[in-house]
Amino acid sequence: MLSGFSLIELLIVLSVIAVFAFLGLPVFRSYIDYSSLKKDGWILLSNLRSYRELAVVEHFNYKFDFDVNADTYTIEKRDPATGSLIGTITTVSLDNNITGATDTSFSPRGDTDVSSVITIRSNSSSDSLTINVFSTTGLSKISSS
Repeated sequence: MLSGFSLIELLIVLSVIAVFAFLGLPVFRSYIDYSSLKKDGWILLSNLRSYRELAVVEHFNYKFDFDVNADTYTIEKRDPATGSLIGTITTVSLDNNITGATDTSFSPRGDTDVSSVITIRSNSSSDSLTINVFSTTGLSKISSS
């Protein structure tokens, strides 16, 4: 007798795999949404930390100008004495919603003019991340909400 699989056995196994894949789809989608949110949060946090350090090294102000309507922020290089714009470094567009953001400007001492709280909310779920920037030190941290 020949050993092997019949067509019926193969179709049953493929059907079971398809059912499990279909049942796992919502969990996978939730994971993708949260991963996108974390990516946006860590990119923003990385930029805040990098340009704070650059402000100290280069002795210029670096300003983060948030546009909550377009879910973007622009990084600007500014003169520390006059505050005048020297140049726009980049504009970053996020995949998720920016809410409650306060424009943040790092001075050559590494501090900011005001403490700020930046909240990034997921487009498709209730998940959010909060980034706090402390005025006295300019340090920033991220937390899940």
